[in-house]
Parts: sequence; structure tokens; C-alpha cells
Amino acid sequence: MNGFLVQNGGIQSSIQDVGRQGLSDIGLTQSGAMDELAFGYANMLVGNTFNTPALEIAIGGVVLEAQGVMRIAICGANMQITCKEKVLALWQTHTLQKGDVLHFSFASDAQFAYLAVEGGFQTPYAYGSFSTSLKEGLGGIEGRKLKVGDFLLVLAHQNVGEKRKIQEAFVPSYPEEITVRLLKGYQEERFDAEAQRLFFGSTYTFKGEGDRMGYRLSGEKIVPSVTGILSEPICYGAVQIPSHGEPIVLLKERQTIGGYPKIGSVIGVDCFKLAQLKTGGKVRFCEVTLDEAYRATYTFYDFFKNIGVC
Repeated sequence: MNGFLVQNGGIQSSIQDVGRQGLSDIGLTQSGAMDELAFGYANMLVGNTFNTPALEIAIGGVVLEAQGVMRIAICGANMQITCKEKVLALWQTHTLQKGDVLHFSFASDAQFAYLAVEGGFQTPYAYGSFSTSLKEGLGGIEGRKLKVGDFLLVLAHQNVGEKRKIQEAFVPSYPEEITVRLLKGYQEERFDAEAQRLFFGSTYTFKGEGDRMGYRLSGEKIVPSVTGILSEPICYGAVQIPSHGEPIVLLKERQTIGGYPKIGSVIGVDCFKLAQLKTGGKVRFCEVTLDEAYRATYTFYDFFKNIGVC
């Protein structure tokens, strides 16, 4: 069998595609890749379709031994990956031979890296997705993070293709300060003009309080007219304002319902760069219209569709 033997599973590594859609009504979270841009590029490089399951590596510390010949690509956070004592470049393809060992150090510039292999990882399919849901225990690797001794089966091709590389102009950077676009929701009326002025005029800090469920940001506190509402469905990117007044941005493995007021939602394509923000990073919010949010989302996915991998 071709694939990878896990010698070290790292801090939190799991198989992900873009996640489960339309299942909040039965309590299933979306899950999926935290950064779909790096995820998409990795699959593109090895010739996979956009939604082919890849390995998401959080922070680093992973060691994998190849059990066959395969073509791979690694995109996202720089984890100083080595093989045969040589550093492997990100954003391009590499060919592994049987017995090659990949060593992932710890991320220096972001949070998540993605390992895609030509043909994709073969992993359990549950409720419309291959994604591992750590909350529900569904999907790849029996619904949990990697551990020593796991075997990641891949449908790899023995005749690997030519080397591919993302042009430098398309390689994303991971700055320490970002601005994310937010679409106001119907609960904006619960935040008066002063609260909204503070929210959009402030710089928030990510102090590392977060996971795949969401990120809590520290900074200027805003107070809604009510501190609790009846629990209701929560969308990807929703910005909750709990009683402590600091925003929480809900991400891929969020709960399906919640009872805190929401000032709006960060558009999905900006959640990807928020997910990559390191501890100590700064965040600002800017308001966009529904049309602007739609065009940004359409442009992102149309890009991968037009190059034949979506």
C-alpha cells in the first residue's frame, strides 16, 4: 500500500477538504480546511481537484515516512520541512521515494500548512465530506488528530509528472497585521453608533485564545443593547460579542447554534487569512456590502475553477 506512516502526529494534524455543507440543522459542524487558499494551491500543484482531501498540519512537529513513490506539494505556514537533510521549498511539487522521511519543524510565520499528494488521501467519507471533525469524531483518521503509528493511505501515481511551482506573485504573505472585511447582520441594530464606531475604529489582538472552533480577539470592548439572545444558527465567520465585550470570530469547527449577539460576519475568504494569524497578530475590521462580499467570494472560487481544479 502506498501512503505515509506517521512517526509523529504533531500538535494537531488532520485530514481536511472544504468541509460539510448544509448540515447545521442536525447539529453537524462544517469542519474543513482553515485556510482554503493554501489548501487549494497544494491540490492544484499536484493536479488534484480543489476539494481533494489533504493533510492539515497545525503549528508543526510532524514526521511522516513515505511508503511509496508519490508527488506532493506543501503550501501555507513555513515549518522548515526537511527530507534527507535538505529543506523542501513550499509552494512547489516534490517527488518522494519509498523510505523518504518528512520532518516538519514548528511554524515561523503562520499557523497551518497543507500537504497534498497526487491522487489524494483515501479516508472515510461521512455526511458529504472527507474532513475530520474533531468535535463529532467524524471523517478521516476515525475523527481524531494524527497519532504515532497511523497510516495515511494515498491513491498515488507511480509516474509522477513535471515539477510545478506557484509564481511568486501569487504566493500569499502572512503579515502580523491584517484587515478583514465584515458584512453587517440583522442584529447590527443591537449595537448603537458609538459601539459600531469603536468596533470598526479599533485594532484587536489575537493572543492565541482560539482553535478550529474560533478565535477570541482582545481589545476595545463594545456593549450591545442586550447581552443574550435566543440561541440561533451561526454562520462561518460570525462575530459574536459575549458579555465581556470582546469579539469572537467563529471558524470552521464552530458550534451550530449560539446565544450571543452578532455584529456581523467576516466574509469567508478573509477568514482564511485570519486563521493564519499568529499569536500577537493585529486585526482590524472594515465594512463591506453584500455585493462586495459576493464578488470577493465568487472571484476566489472562480480562480480555481478556471484553472481546472475546482
